[in-house]
Amino acid sequence: MFPSKPHFYTHGFTLIEIIVTIVVLAIASTSLLSVFTSTVRTSADHMIQQQAISIAEAYMEEIMLKSFSDPRKDDVPPVNETGGSEAGETRFNFNDVQDYNDLLDTKVRDQNNNEISSLEDYTVVVTVAEKALNGIDKKNSLFIDITVTHSAISPIAISGYRTNY
Repeated sequence: MFPSKPHFYTHGFTLIEIIVTIVVLAIASTSLLSVFTSTVRTSADHMIQQQAISIAEAYMEEIMLKSFSDPRKDDVPPVNETGGSEAGETRFNFNDVQDYNDLLDTKVRDQNNNEISSLEDYTVVVTVAEKALNGIDKKNSLFIDITVTHSAISPIAISGYRTNY
């Protein structure tokens, strides 16, 4: 027979190497999963924020395309002291910028006052006020402020001026 020699295994992993590998993988996967989770949690917020900006811009464009002052001034009662729509006017027939003052749409609407059902979670508030602008007196300058809110994001606000020139 052959003399017996100590037998050393040179292939495979020791128990300590396996435990260290498992610990390192656990730490790495925990870090990656926490980053992944926070990314997934906030990924929809960017889309909601971009949609809110688009809504605000659409309202601003609609308002800016209207006349500075009421073109039918002689046919209707005078504008109330705070500005705003004249008696009987609805968004469908708003004809000047001040008609939009204090507009509150709890559901987004198009320029014909039709509700847009896919945007029902947004709220739009519009204020229009006389405000002087770089040498233009306040009677010929209107400051328009539009705020769009959604429960998942901070309010989005855009502002602009409409002048009588």
